[in-house]
Amino acid sequence: MAHYNAVELKRESATSVLLAFSLNLPQVLHQLLAPQLMYPAFLQSYADLPDPALDKELAKASAALTAKAYFTLPSGAKANINRWQLPDKQALRDSFKASLLLLNMPPSASSHLDPVRVLAQVQAKTPINRTQLQLPAALYPIVVRLPQDKFWLTEQIPMAIVELP
Repeated sequence: MAHYNAVELKRESATSVLLAFSLNLPQVLHQLLAPQLMYPAFLQSYADLPDPALDKELAKASAALTAKAYFTLPSGAKANINRWQLPDKQALRDSFKASLLLLNMPPSASSHLDPVRVLAQVQAKTPINRTQLQLPAALYPIVVRLPQDKFWLTEQIPMAIVELP
């Protein structure tokens, strides 16, 4: 059974929120970086990238996530979700290779890749209490967990109003 992407929002201060993602990172990176490639080809080529090239691709992925992940505050101001902390290159290569192996296993084998923890943060100039959350389509479907609430963001429901205690 595949796991779904998830994110937990935790207030760090009145103006700062930490987002702890649990992602199927190879699939997310495929959507962000090379959706035109077939998934197995993406996994193979990215698993074999030399460090400098992989660094460049990860910087592109972080920029793409930051551009499409944000809070819209009641004032209408956008606060981008940034400071994405992706796993180190070797861990990523390992997950690309593990995903490739899983693709070649019989469908009856109920193995799946463990979700990868990715942290990000949003910082605003004003307190963040009630806000509209928008995340990139590459993360859908994703379950959003708040201290008193839980909901899904999908292609059909790409944003939600969240109340942060």
